[in-house]
Amino acid sequence: SLQAQLKYLHCIGISCLVLAVETNEDEVIPSVQTLAVQSRCKHSPAEILRMERIILDKLQWDLYTETPMDFLNIFHAMVMSSWPHLPPRLPQRNPSLHVALLTKQLQHCMACHQLVQFKGSTLVLVIITLELERQTPGWFVVTTDLLKKAQVGS
Repeated sequence: SLQAQLKYLHCIGISCLVLAVETNEDEVIPSVQTLAVQSRCKHSPAEILRMERIILDKLQWDLYTETPMDFLNIFHAMVMSSWPHLPPRLPQRNPSLHVALLTKQLQHCMACHQLVQFKGSTLVLVIITLELERQTPGWFVVTTDLLKKAQVGS
């Protein structure tokens, strides 16, 4: 159990709110200054951020780990930059639309409880590989190049 002095409870509450907002990727994150003013917190933004770091350390959390979506964007960009002739072969002929299609496939995978056991990077590599196999005659060379750049062994 952790103990905190009563005078820090408001700062802890605002810090937890900041952490909650930061963990939700879809939300617009207001500044700590704005949250401090709107909540009438008597602590400075620096104190709130310090409390946030203390909470993260106590819980042994790392909010800045990569998400499957990060891997999707990175791996897709790696394929598109190394193989610029691919977009004309893709169904939408537009890399942004192609990422949107892959994102939808990734969301379906992440919603499937059987697939949650796999790392997000692995799921993304499988999705991209299957899409390349379906759309590109020379898919194997592109896939092996991607696996090499992603430092994945055979």
